[in-house]
Amino acid sequence: MKIENHLREYINLLIEQPARLRLKRDLTNVTMILTMDRDAHVPDTLTRVRVLPSVAVVGQREPVNRGGGRTVLEIYVKFLPGTSNTYESVKSIGKVIKGLPGVRIVKITAVGGRPVTYKGSPIVI
Repeated sequence: MKIENHLREYINLLIEQPARLRLKRDLTNVTMILTMDRDAHVPDTLTRVRVLPSVAVVGQREPVNRGGGRTVLEIYVKFLPGTSNTYESVKSIGKVIKGLPGVRIVKITAVGGRPVTYKGSPIVI
């Protein structure tokens, strides 16, 4: 009986977590295509993305495509947005990723698993 009471109390604590302990926003999942220098080192680039502020998860979607003097890499990034404006948040994380060594172009292809454009055009940074 004691164990059941403790379990009930613990479950109630988990279910009714105080609002101050919860995240103000959910993580945003963005799929993007990075166009990088031909000799770009993909594992190092992914590590650099992983250590960026607000980034929670980074993964590679497709095999690396090297050709035409460039490296093309499709990745997904889950991050904690700094604002509730999705476009501004996505643009902001894209600019930070574009600033990494060897990254030349960042094209946002999907947000939350859905294809995305801004005013009818792809989001390219």
